[in-house]
Amino acid sequence: MITLKRITTTDDPCLEKLIALYEESFPEEERRDINQLKRMIAEVDAMQFCAIELDEKLAGLAIYWDMGDFYYMEHLAVFPSMRNHKIGQQVLQWWQANLPKLQLLEVEPPLNEMAERRINFYRRNGLEVLEKSYIQPDYREDKDSCPLWIMGTNEHPELASFIKTIQDIAYRKALQYL
Repeated sequence: MITLKRITTTDDPCLEKLIALYEESFPEEERRDINQLKRMIAEVDAMQFCAIELDEKLAGLAIYWDMGDFYYMEHLAVFPSMRNHKIGQQVLQWWQANLPKLQLLEVEPPLNEMAERRINFYRRNGLEVLEKSYIQPDYREDKDSCPLWIMGTNEHPELASFIKTIQDIAYRKALQYL
């Protein structure tokens, strides 16, 4: 069984291992500057940087935001040695059981086999493609970065407003922590 343990200080003993996983799992354009990330862990209440534990063993990381009316799922990664234990599926189930509002995440369009597999993984776990014309802002500069899709737990009439909130808070406002 998995647990998510929120990390709120930069002296947490798990943090360096999780940062190494973060850097290995996501290309530079899909992740924050590490010093920025550390500042945000300590200072940004809306951002939940969590260690995933499986039977009390460090298994991965999950980063999500409480945006008030919805949740934005920013990153999910599992250590290679811990894969094939359905940890990603268990995290999605935990999110759906414990975070009762709409959940949104970004995903690459299905331009390659890995992107198709990721989309299908999210679909099998209760999410659906909600928006195909989304442009992710850059993590390091106030400019647009790359086209992605938005997936979520269900349709919502305020989706466009929620997407703008993600862009404004998780990207543009977060630039102040660089």
